[in-house]
Formats: sequence, structure tokens, C-alpha cells
Amino acid sequence: MKFGWGWKVKRAMQKPSSSSPVGQNRPWTVPVILFASLVLRWILVLRGGQYYFSDEGRYETSRTLINLLLAGKFSSAFAQLVTAPEHLGFKILGIIPSLLEQLTRESLVIPALFFSLFSVFTLYLIYKIAQRAGATERESLFALLFAACSMSLLYFSRHLVPYDTAMTFGLLAVFIALTERPSPKTSLLCGASAFLCFITYNGYWSLAGLGMLIHIFRNNSMAGEWVRKASLAAVGFALPAILLFLLALLAGTNLLAEYRVFSTTVSQGSFEEGWSLPFEYFWRAEHWLFVAWIALSILAVAQAVKRRDNSSLLWAGCIAFLYACLVIPSVYLHSFVVYGRLARQMLPFLLLLSASGLGHLEQNFSFGGKLTRAVMLIVILQAAWNYKASFGLSYPRDFAWEAQTLQPDFHFSEKRLIFGAPTLCQNNGFVIENVKRFEAPPEPTPVIEGKLLLSALHPDNFLPYQLEGYTPEQRQIFHERQPEMRFYKAEDEFMSESNPVWTTMKNCVVKE
Repeated sequence: MKFGWGWKVKRAMQKPSSSSPVGQNRPWTVPVILFASLVLRWILVLRGGQYYFSDEGRYETSRTLINLLLAGKFSSAFAQLVTAPEHLGFKILGIIPSLLEQLTRESLVIPALFFSLFSVFTLYLIYKIAQRAGATERESLFALLFAACSMSLLYFSRHLVPYDTAMTFGLLAVFIALTERPSPKTSLLCGASAFLCFITYNGYWSLAGLGMLIHIFRNNSMAGEWVRKASLAAVGFALPAILLFLLALLAGTNLLAEYRVFSTTVSQGSFEEGWSLPFEYFWRAEHWLFVAWIALSILAVAQAVKRRDNSSLLWAGCIAFLYACLVIPSVYLHSFVVYGRLARQMLPFLLLLSASGLGHLEQNFSFGGKLTRAVMLIVILQAAWNYKASFGLSYPRDFAWEAQTLQPDFHFSEKRLIFGAPTLCQNNGFVIENVKRFEAPPEPTPVIEGKLLLSALHPDNFLPYQLEGYTPEQRQIFHERQPEMRFYKAEDEFMSESNPVWTTMKNCVVKE
């Protein structure tokens, strides 16, 4: 198999050892891993957390769309779609679970279960990309297991956000790009998949571009072939983009202008730490797994240079390209701030590279089998520890519901759950604290005189969340204060009209 500029990929021909921790290459191994991953994601969804981030409110567009479509108001539906055109693909896909809600009942669990499927599709595509790039079955399974153990590829599946969905389309473009015998159809499909990646989550523009670049420069050394493939891939990307642009113009929206304005809003946080945030993010999310993957990747690159295994060099190049697409616009151009969700584009390629390193470790060292088993044990144990942090989270919406269940006399308005709700509010002699998503770390609140009925750590103590727009100084404040959500029954003296804390406290119920 060849990669661009006449590179050749050497497929390992050694027979895998039966002592491998993955075991024999049984046909059920991949389905079992994927099924277990799906079950974990659905359990996570059922534990709540939907509509925690303000960006999840974009799903409301999908709900509005399906209501308008069912009412036969097609022009109004499209106008609603392009009014705020960022991440359009996510809103269009959201029509499917919105329709299911219409057929069953309104529930945020239904769309979360639907979109979590894309997280599992991502795992499968990592496995298939490894196979298509020339990895052995063992190395492909290593890549799948690493992906299944990754916290970064797990925790967003409980939220109604487009990151996993866009990554699925981006990796699909990479998979298509690795086709052994590319044709004009392949070029068009690669471009179309890249378009779906970009239109679903605009922040993954670099992943979309990466798939097209791999397709263009792979498997040939002729400039004419590069031009042909580039042109067809550009057509596959541009045709649906132009069609969407023209339809939006008919509805009175200039998509290019809207996207240009939207790109300037990704400014919460620090531009200067764009070079370091990806490393901090992966350490906070994966902990020692990240260290293990880095070590294995270094081994893979060293072996690739020695043995001319250019699939490993391809993955290293993909990581470097995506990293540059984060650092240059952030640190040097101050175009956007790097967040954890943007850094995670690099993870699939780090996993593919580290799986290659583990394959080399197993095959080329006399004690490689024992080391491989040790590595996999470390990976599984660390993954279990990481997962525990995510599964143990409690969220404001669920905390407020639990408080109302515990004390039926206490009422908490749905409107208070939106971004920007008061840090403290009271109702019927009860006080609830920190039931909100913070734009900045909360200031210390007055001491509430009363009986503490319920408490839980605020989800912003979850380290990966702190890398979604907070500055280093703000993250340090979170670390020091460790804010909690609390629910009290206030004492009579505290509720006195002479107590300014009580008299200035907002009610937990507002008019809807």
C-alpha cells in the first residue's frame, strides 16, 4: 500500500501471539467492545447532565423545526434553521430524535441516546481506519480498545453537543481517503464527508480539511493526479455548501457573513495558552493513559523511521497538522481560543499511533507479550478510575429535581436552570445554592443559617469541563474553592426581614 510521494506502508506479517491480552482474533471481539461502549454511554445518559452547557440549547431549534414541518410550514422551518446557522448539520440531525419525542414523549434522554450512537461510530471508524492503513488485526484491536477506554471520547456523549457527530463524519472522510484504489466517486464522497464534518460542528474545520488532504496526496506522485483529486474533492465539499448558501440567501441569511461573525465569538478563555492547553486537556481527561499513549507513540515513530513504516508517520503528521491548526490561529493570530473539545480532534490519530507502538512492542521484544499485558492492565485500570469521575457527577437540573422530590413544598422554576441563574435563591423557607453553570468561578456566598438537607460537588469541579473557556487563573480558583451545590431548610431567624442576605435573595420561582 502506498501513501503520498511514493511512500509504502509495510503490513506486519508476523503471526500474532496467542498470549496477547487481546486474545485470539475472534469475530465477536469487536462487536462486544462496541456493545459495551454503547451500554456505558447509555448509562451515562440516563444519569443526567443534558442541557448543562448553554450550547446544548441549539437542540431546541430541532424541536421547533419538527413542529413547523409537521404543521406544513416548510418555509418557516427553513428560515428558523438558518437564523442562527452555526452547526447546521447537528440541528438537522436533531430532527430525528425530535420526531421520536413527538411519537413518544418529550424527554432530553431521547436525543442524548440518539447522538451517543455517533460516539460509538467514532470508535468503530478508528478500528476500520487502522485496518485500511495496513495495521495488523492485533494493532487495529489495540486502537479500538484504546478508544473504548478514552475518557475524552466518552463524557460528551451525555450532552446534546455536536462534537462526536462531527468527528464521526471527519473520520469517515479519513477512512474514504485511505481507499486502496481511489476513483472519482471516492473523491466526491471524501469531499462530501468533509463537508458534513464541518457543517455539523464548525470548530472541526481542520479535521474536515485533513481528510481531504490525505485523499489528495496519498497513493500517487503525479501533480496531475493531485489536481484531479483535489478538484473532485472540492466539488464534493462545495456543491452542498453552495446549495445551502443559495437556499439561505432566499431565506434572507448570508451564511458566509454569519459564519464570519460566529468565528469571532470563540474568545472566552486565553489565546496565549493555545499551545499548552491540548496537553493539559489530555492529562486532565486521561491522566496516565495520556502518558502511556505518548510513550507508545514515540516508540512507533522510532520504529517507523527505522523500518519505513509510513502509516505511523502519517498519524504523526496528522497530529502535527491538527496541532498547528490550533496553535497558529490561537497563539499567533488571536482568531479563536483553544478549548478541550477542539483539542480532542487529535486523539484518534494519537490512538492509532500508540496502537502501532504497542504492536511493535509485542512483536519485536522477547518480553513484549508480558509488557503488552502490563500496558493493557494499566490502560483498563486507569480507564475505570477515569470513568468513575464522570459517572459520579451530579448536575444542576438533576440536583434541583432531587431537592423538590425531597421537599415537595420547595419549588424551583425551570427558567432558573438556564445559564446565568442566581447563585443563591429561596422558596418557601428553603435555600438552594450554585444550581447553575458558571460563566466565571462563583464568589464566596454568605453562610446560610439552617439545616443542610442535600449537597453535591458542582460539576465544574470535573477537570475537563474547566478547559472549556476558563482561564488558568479561573481554573485555580475552582481548584481552591471546590464549589458545591447545596440545599437548606433555613432557620426562622435567618428569614427575618432585618437580615439583608434574606431580603435581597431572589425567589427560585419566576414567571415562565
